[in-house]
This record gives sequence, structure tokens and C-alpha cells, in this order.
Amino acid sequence: MLPGPSIAQSTKDWVDIKDPKELRALYSNKTFRGNGWVGHYRADGKAMVIIAAGKPDARTWEIKGKDQVCVTQGDGVVNCLRFQRNRKKPNEVILTNQRTGMTLNVTVEDGIPKF
Repeated sequence: MLPGPSIAQSTKDWVDIKDPKELRALYSNKTFRGNGWVGHYRADGKAMVIIAAGKPDARTWEIKGKDQVCVTQGDGVVNCLRFQRNRKKPNEVILTNQRTGMTLNVTVEDGIPKF
């Protein structure tokens, strides 16, 4: 994750996601790819993340309020995230961790990742 808000967040090309239905669609049976990791988020709230070709880490996720997804890691740490979507490339998303303030740019794909 990168510290602080990204440059992309301050441009007109990015829009906040503030609809629980859109968040559920964003996380339901999707693959997220970031720098050095891949994760799969199922519609039932279960997830699997692999960081830097390591062992899979089971996680769970849930919608909280109108604009956050909270992800519980295998070690019990909970990270609640807010999202921005690129207007021109809707599969590009910025996640902002509400606990740490860190941001992460990801690509969202339909379906199951190739592990």
C-alpha cells in the first residue's frame, strides 16, 4: 500500500463509490489484482488472498454502512475500505484503508483468479 491519498484521487477521472449495491457487485465473485498480490472475493462473503506467491490467506468481507467494505484477515485484523472508481476505466479502483490511511490501486476482474 502507498501512504496518503494518491494523485489519482484528486482528479475528476475518479468517483467515490457510495452505494452498498455497487460495493456488493464490486466484491461478488471478483478478482482483485494489485502490485504483488491477487485476491478472490466470493458473493457469500468469503475471500482468499495470495501475497507475493505466498500461501493463500482466507478472509471474510461485509458491507458496512453505505460506503465501506470491511475485510477480516486470517489473523483477525479488520480493515475497512472506501473506494473510488476510474470513470474512463471502470475496472480500475482505488482502495483507501480507513484504519491506516493507506491507498492501493487495483484492477478488478470477473471470475476466479488463476492461482
